[in-house]
Amino acid sequence: MGNVVQIEASETARAAGPQTQAVVPDRVYKVVAPTGGASHEDLYGFRAAINAPAPVENPEAEAKEAKSKRALALLPILLILVAVALAALLIPGVTKSKAPPLYVDLGTRRFDSAGLGARLIARWEGAMAYQLYIDPVDPQQAAGFQAVTVNAPHPVSLVIRLLDSTGAVACQKEVVLPTPAPLTGSTDPSQALLPMQTTSGDTVQNIAGPDGQIAELTVTGGLACSLKQYQSLTTWQFFTNFPTLDEQDAWLKHQKLNDVANARKSGSAAGGYSPRIQHLPAAIDDDDVIVGDNPVRGTIDTQGGRVFLVGVTGLRNRTAEWQVFPAAIHFRCEKTGTCSLTRVNSRTTLQARLIK
Repeated sequence: MGNVVQIEASETARAAGPQTQAVVPDRVYKVVAPTGGASHEDLYGFRAAINAPAPVENPEAEAKEAKSKRALALLPILLILVAVALAALLIPGVTKSKAPPLYVDLGTRRFDSAGLGARLIARWEGAMAYQLYIDPVDPQQAAGFQAVTVNAPHPVSLVIRLLDSTGAVACQKEVVLPTPAPLTGSTDPSQALLPMQTTSGDTVQNIAGPDGQIAELTVTGGLACSLKQYQSLTTWQFFTNFPTLDEQDAWLKHQKLNDVANARKSGSAAGGYSPRIQHLPAAIDDDDVIVGDNPVRGTIDTQGGRVFLVGVTGLRNRTAEWQVFPAAIHFRCEKTGTCSLTRVNSRTTLQARLIK
């Protein structure tokens, strides 16, 4: 070091002159005080400089560089997320939309002037379909209701309007009921219960109640509504030109007068129905199914094409199980045409005459 002086023992010996060789002592080092007034910090400050971290020349640039490196590290993840989002938007089937409900029960509406109640159910089967059920509100109006459905005085139309939550009409349809073939003395009454088709392809069918009278009218078909409209439905409206209650009563009286007039023309007593009883070559014992009745004439009709005369009073006094159709029966008829009708779930035997 610059300020440390090594003093050799030989130099000391030369200064003293020649002497006998003496033992050379170990070398000795000593620190000589700095000259020029230099302090301890001036002499050893380099140590701190060596241990100190390297100075940062531009902290702002370093921060930007670190931020850029982090952004580059996240870039692949962002690209993957963007690709998944685009696939969900552009490729059908990547994401599954919520399936629409199979049906929407829109509830019951009344058309009081005609004494009708109507219930509408909308369905989604790849396209929109509907089921409409119409029946008399008051069971006492069943006879007038049947008189119109079997033989209406004029073409009957129904209008259904389906509304969304804002009250706007999402879609609507008008159905004109088909005109059934008029019933005559030789007509099988069960024909009134067969399904009929409208001009637009809808299906219309009369449904018999427990007493044998037509108690309900069902209409089914399709509706030109989109899936979006179907999912927006909340309520509906019902309109019809079905005869009013007064018109139904008047039409019912008109039909009864026609029945009486037709009976008188055929020579029946007191306007009643006087059919010809079948005489058989031998007694018969067989099974059949009752499919309908005619309360005015007092007859019941079977699937096998037979007609039994029970009488108006006999039909009126039937127990409940005999008023439900179709009804499987077993019958036995004597050669005179007198028959006994039984069924499995009834203890009552129905007495009748075979007329066809």
